[in-house]
Amino acid sequence: MLDSGFLRACEAAALAWDVPALAVGVAVGDEVETVGLGCDAEARFRVASITKPFTALLTLDLLDAETPTGVWSREVRVRHLLSHTSGYDCELAGVDQAAFEEEPNPLSAQLGAVASVRRWLGVEQCWSYANSGYWLAGWLAGRAAGSSYEEALDARVVRPLGLAATAFDAQPDLPGTGPEANGCPYPRARRPSGGLVSNVPDLLRFGRRLLAEPQMRIVHGRPISGVYGLGLAGERVGGVEAWGHPGSWGGYQSSLLTVPDRDAVFVGLTNSSNGGKALDEVEDLFFERLLGARRAVPRAAELPDAALEELAGSYANSDGWFDVSFAVGGLAVRFDDGEFHARAIGEHTFEITEGTRIRERFDFPLEGFGRFGSRLAERVA
Repeated sequence: MLDSGFLRACEAAALAWDVPALAVGVAVGDEVETVGLGCDAEARFRVASITKPFTALLTLDLLDAETPTGVWSREVRVRHLLSHTSGYDCELAGVDQAAFEEEPNPLSAQLGAVASVRRWLGVEQCWSYANSGYWLAGWLAGRAAGSSYEEALDARVVRPLGLAATAFDAQPDLPGTGPEANGCPYPRARRPSGGLVSNVPDLLRFGRRLLAEPQMRIVHGRPISGVYGLGLAGERVGGVEAWGHPGSWGGYQSSLLTVPDRDAVFVGLTNSSNGGKALDEVEDLFFERLLGARRAVPRAAELPDAALEELAGSYANSDGWFDVSFAVGGLAVRFDDGEFHARAIGEHTFEITEGTRIRERFDFPLEGFGRFGSRLAERVA
C-alpha cells in the first residue's frame, strides 16, 4: 500500500501543512509497512489522546463497565467515563495540576479536585469529551490492580504486547513544532488521558490488539460526527466501520485507526500542531486504497437567517470562550486563535471552511449549549 504514489501524497500533505516529520504505518492481515518522512520510521512521538484506548483497555480488563465510580454521582459508571457520557466537564476549572506533580500518586492527590468538577448534565444526555473522566478511570484501574495506574498499564497492556518503545517516561525523538509546541513534560496527573510516548510499530501492534475487542466498539455516545464506544471513535467510510482515536498535545498530532472488517490498522504520527490536517489527507488515501472510498464530504444545508441568528451568542466552559456570530451562508466562531467561517451541514451542525481549523465541526446539541472542540459550552450571552 505504501508505494511511491502514497509516499508522494504524504510528502505533499506534510509540505502543505508545515509538518517537519511524519511517520506512517499500515498493517493489513500479516502484511506490515512503515515509512518515515523527515524521521526514522520507528521514531518516537508523543501520541497524546491515543493513550485513551490504552486506558480503556486496561480499565475494562480490571473492572466491570457497570462499576460505579464512588467519586462522582452514583449513577455514573465506568462506561460513562470511557465513553464521555458522564455529563461532567472536561477539565479542572481553576486547578493547577502542576501542584500534584511531586506527589507519589498524582491521580490520588487530585481526587478531591476531580470530585468537584462541574457537572453539565445527567448521564447519557449528551456526548461531551471529558479528560477528567479518564483521570478518574485511571485512578480506579490502579486501585483495582493494587498499584499505580502506570504500573498497571505496563504490567497488563504494554509488556504483554511487547511494546518496547511505549512508555510515559520516555522522551520523543523529535521536538513538537507549531503554535501549540511547549517543550514541557506531560503532567503526571493527566497521564490516563494522554501521556504516552510511542512509535508506529508499537501502535500497529496495539491496534491489532484492539481489533479483538468488540466491547470497545459498542456505541455509547454520539459526538458531533460519527459515534463513540469505550475509548474508540467510530465512523463509516464506504459503508465499512472504522474505529480509532486521534491525539493532539504540545506540538504533536497523531492518529490510530482500525478497520475490523478488513483486519487493518493505520497509524500516523507527526510533530506538528497542524499535523492532524496532513493526516486527514493521508487517512483518506488509506481508506481509498483499502475500501475504494474516501470519507464522504457532507452536503451544505440551507438554514433561514432567523435560525442562524438564534444560535449567535457567547458560550463558555473550563477550556475557553467562544463567540458565535451570524455570517453570510452560515456562522462565524471566534476561538482563541482567531475567527473562522463555517457552513451549515445540518440543522444544528456546522463545518469550518477555512484556515487552520478547516473541516473542524461544532454544533448546538441542546438548548442553551454549544459544542466546540467536542466539548460542551454553556451559553452565557
